[in-house]
Amino acid sequence: MAAVDFDLKFTYILAGWEGSAHDALILSDAVERDDGLSLPPGKFYLVDAGYAMVEPVEELLDEGAQPKKAVKMMTWTPPMSACLLKCLAHIAAKGVKTDKGFKEVHITKAAKDVTQLVGYEVTTTQVTNQLFKWKTRWHKIDKLRTLSGALWDDDAKMIVLAEQHYLDHTQDHNKDAEFLNTPLVNYEYMEACFADKLATGKFAMGSNEPLGKPIQVECPGNTIDLESGATNGEGFGEAQAAFGIGGEGIDATTPSPSSGSNKKRKRASILSDEDLTQVSNMSDALRVVAGAINNTCHAETHPDLCKTVMDLPDFEMDQKLDVLDYLTEHKGKGLNFMKMEDDVRQAAFKRIIAKNPDLV
Repeated sequence: MAAVDFDLKFTYILAGWEGSAHDALILSDAVERDDGLSLPPGKFYLVDAGYAMVEPVEELLDEGAQPKKAVKMMTWTPPMSACLLKCLAHIAAKGVKTDKGFKEVHITKAAKDVTQLVGYEVTTTQVTNQLFKWKTRWHKIDKLRTLSGALWDDDAKMIVLAEQHYLDHTQDHNKDAEFLNTPLVNYEYMEACFADKLATGKFAMGSNEPLGKPIQVECPGNTIDLESGATNGEGFGEAQAAFGIGGEGIDATTPSPSSGSNKKRKRASILSDEDLTQVSNMSDALRVVAGAINNTCHAETHPDLCKTVMDLPDFEMDQKLDVLDYLTEHKGKGLNFMKMEDDVRQAAFKRIIAKNPDLV
């Protein structure tokens, strides 16, 4: 969004919104920012009909023309936003399905509640635009919660980062500062309104869940016809048939679609012990592969590594040779060792010896 004066000079620009966003939503965002768009006293902006406005004011007309009723810009205040989200959160808490968004009747109810709060009419379009803004805010919060090193304070409803981590992150992403190390306003209402829009399928599993954890599947009485592929378990039959998992573990003889048998077989609701063992073994193998990849990130050893290690005072020759072998094998650590100051390098040398007693 851009604003210009009568000399066609830009007085304000707001960039970054998607092209599909409504004009009123972008205008609301611009007005609510601390350094956002402001109306000089006694002045106005000429806008089109896409911008949400309320409260009648006199329109400037040509001489002799009859005045018409116009409206001035509406600004969402924190109490108005809280009223909107509280109303919709209560609707969602009653078990109303909102996976495809709130229905028109729910938006109308929220508009009436906000209208009653402020004393003037708030339209369903304005409510829809404001709701989209809070939904975007929720997705941003949900993404920030997955930051490496981020902790969640459930009592304060706050994403917590260590001081240095916070400074480093906000230096590159300054717009994230309002979501970090500060209580999140209306978090519980947002969670009730939008959290159920995330994946909740029977096989959905969060990234913070350990590998090898049994997948709990509720399918009491469900039967799977392997011959026809039909199932009333919403994909459960196909998923298990693909892996050949039976009630007794791994089934090596899965019937083919052309089989003439009409036998139906029930499947277990959780992975068997044998399956869990295989998953655990796979996890160990992945850790080994990850370690190998990490060690091969740097193909060459620093050319001055040998001289730097040998020049360290107060250490025996055997210790120096052992640490040199260690740093040569772990090339990434060797490169970091070369970047250290002298006093830090000596401390790192001692730490390598202490953590690897088998070296000496």
